[in-house]
Amino acid sequence: MKQLKAFVSRNKGQIVRYGSLFIVVLAFSLITKGAIFSEYNLKSLCGQACALLIASVGMIFIFSHGAIDIASGSVAGLSSLAVTLALNQTGSMAVAVIVSCAVSVLLYLFCWFATTKFGLMSTIASLAVMFVARGIVTYILSAHDGRINIADYSLISPWKNSVALQLALMATFSAACVFLFNYTALGKRSKAIGDNPVSAEQSGAKLAQVKLWCYVAAGLCVGAAGVFVLARAGNVSKNIGAGMEMSVMIAVILGGMNLSGGTKSRVSAAIVGTITYTLLSNGLSIAGMSQQRISLAKGIIFLIIIAATLRQDKQSSVMPR
Repeated sequence: MKQLKAFVSRNKGQIVRYGSLFIVVLAFSLITKGAIFSEYNLKSLCGQACALLIASVGMIFIFSHGAIDIASGSVAGLSSLAVTLALNQTGSMAVAVIVSCAVSVLLYLFCWFATTKFGLMSTIASLAVMFVARGIVTYILSAHDGRINIADYSLISPWKNSVALQLALMATFSAACVFLFNYTALGKRSKAIGDNPVSAEQSGAKLAQVKLWCYVAAGLCVGAAGVFVLARAGNVSKNIGAGMEMSVMIAVILGGMNLSGGTKSRVSAAIVGTITYTLLSNGLSIAGMSQQRISLAKGIIFLIIIAATLRQDKQSSVMPR
């Protein structure tokens, strides 16, 4: 019994991560009578998961050093607007993607500057970015009757309709983030800062520099996710990207991510959590639950997981820095 308790204590993250996925897969396989894994629905699941997974693996870099971000949805929305304007002006998808990532990185650099130079809590800095990004989108749309369409949708349609492209980009971003996070000084020092920033600094980690590159990595991922958000929406409206930040947080916590960051942070938390979250949302929809009830169910699940996480870490600092 003691060995079992010790095993559970050492592997809480993995148990949450893969246990949640197993329960969701089993439950909705039974509830939907296997419909959730039909060929058509698997393609739909891939499209639904793509933007969320790419954004989530980037967010791990921020969460790992104990920060919290609530701006990813608004930043992805502004990036989507940037993609639309760039496409309509240049007709080049490559230029549009670069513009999208550049806009996202600039906004996250503002977050980094506010937290490291002015000492603001990461939550407050990201809240400011959220309002700024959403405000810019609303202001620009107000001059275009509240909506901007893509002049030539065929330029971006593969990002919505090509499963091969979606899988390739999810695999590429996931692999890149796993490499950076597990096998470079950036990931190791970011986790060290999450455990103890004073000790990490004394060990040679330059806090401001490490956090800078973490925010850049997150910005690149959110910028790329913004392209998929636009592809699925088809046009830019004032609510584009809304709620994505909460989906990211639910996904990484479902994947076993600890709010305090540190050495137990894993990119796999974002990957497995995104799969679990997407299956959960899609399964509830197939089961006939209304969108309002699905949102309520997500909120309840989020509160339960947060409560469980805080309970597990009562003796450590779990509040965002």
